[in-house]
Amino acid sequence: MSYQEKNVMSPIVDALVPMVVEQTSRGERSYDIYSRLLKERIIF
Repeated sequence: MSYQEKNVMSPIVDALVPMVVEQTSRGERSYDIYSRLLKERIIF
């Protein structure tokens, strides 16, 4: 297998996922954006 083939087949490890920080009376809670949208029942 050539270097190029290995590169195409490798998973994306460095993908950035936006985070949301929620302020509550109990403190802060961090969610990735997809979990937060799911919590709010926003389906896309």
